[in-house]
Amino acid sequence: MTGKGKIALFMVSLIAMLAMPFAGSAQQTRTVEQHGISVDFRVSSSTIDPTYMDNATALPRIDSMLRAIQADTLQKITMIEFCGTASPEGSASINRRLSKERLRALENMVRTKFDIDENVIVRNDHYIAWNRLAELIKSDGDIPQMERVIEILATEYPESKDGLGNPIDGRIPELKKLNNGEVWRILYKRYFSHMREAWFIIVTTHTILPEPEPEPEVVEVVPEPEPEPEPEPEPAPEPEVVTEPVKDRFPLMSLKMNAVEAAALLVNFGVEMRITPRLSIDVMGHYSPYDYFKSDRKIRIFAIQPEVRYWWGESLRKGHFVGIHVPVAGFNVQLSDGYRYQDPNRAVWGVGASYGYAMPLGKRGNWGVEFTIGVGYMNIVYDVYEGVHNGKYLRTEKLNYVGPTRLGVNFSYIIDLRKKENRTKTIE
Repeated sequence: MTGKGKIALFMVSLIAMLAMPFAGSAQQTRTVEQHGISVDFRVSSSTIDPTYMDNATALPRIDSMLRAIQADTLQKITMIEFCGTASPEGSASINRRLSKERLRALENMVRTKFDIDENVIVRNDHYIAWNRLAELIKSDGDIPQMERVIEILATEYPESKDGLGNPIDGRIPELKKLNNGEVWRILYKRYFSHMREAWFIIVTTHTILPEPEPEPEVVEVVPEPEPEPEPEPEPAPEPEVVTEPVKDRFPLMSLKMNAVEAAALLVNFGVEMRITPRLSIDVMGHYSPYDYFKSDRKIRIFAIQPEVRYWWGESLRKGHFVGIHVPVAGFNVQLSDGYRYQDPNRAVWGVGASYGYAMPLGKRGNWGVEFTIGVGYMNIVYDVYEGVHNGKYLRTEKLNYVGPTRLGVNFSYIIDLRKKENRTKTIE
């Protein structure tokens, strides 16, 4: 059965149920109830994380709600709708995939706990829940050009393209034009984390059985003394409203060390800074002051390797990336062949391209590991000396090198930028 057919079936059954209290001689009545709960997802993820945002309270509520419906024999499910959404900063294909995967993740979790008839299921991947964004903006009421933003969200625009030629929703470039992109940055920081959701709504009917009429009793009437007036009950205390700070984390900077170079006794340290949600700058430093097992085998190297990266996942924390790096190095190396090789006061330089993948370690996600490999070109000029103390200069040579320029298994620690928001809850 299609989604439209299921919705039509639901509407017919709903009208029939509402008419039941007035039909026939049966004295039963039925009420229609709705139950719904949502869960939140990290950026570019379709995995339900119990520690993320409000999931720690939403997931136990799902269990208790399903157990209550199962225990009530007078309650019958007439429809259950699963929905999935994505925030709008990615391409249309990625957002459509994420919304469907988030819908399936929540449906699979619910169906492992609860037996559901396939005929009552409706699936709705909103792709981007623009209505949800409009509700968040209206409840806030504090962004520039709010009326224009609401008008754009309510308008259907032809599909557009991003800078890489990927299709995107036509509302996105219209929003990015406002205030030279300032409005888009406010929407991203303030609201997009609340649009990466999946939720489900269960519609049930509840049968209310008539109470049996009591049989008449013959009671001897005996006058009773008038009861003393009961004291008036104390008024119930008003519910307390508590405001709690909620922290949403954004990766800001990563400190890292290359395990491959460390295993080769090469001192190294790196820093990566997040520039935009997709771009970062990585700078690795390398230093070797050692004699390698023999006094006539010396390797003195100092190098830096800045790199600009583009991410497809959550920058610094998780996902695939590509980069352009520029290695620069100075060296003074003596090998066992009887010669010493030194840069002639002119650093070695080059350029290369790299590919990598990063993933978090542990529940908090601050520790991580990154795998990267790169190839490129190096222009190398060096002087050759005799391999003795104050050895005589022999000649100058040049080398144009093409091959691997980057190889790493980097272990990192991420420093987060925490944004605080206040949310209120009522304590009965």
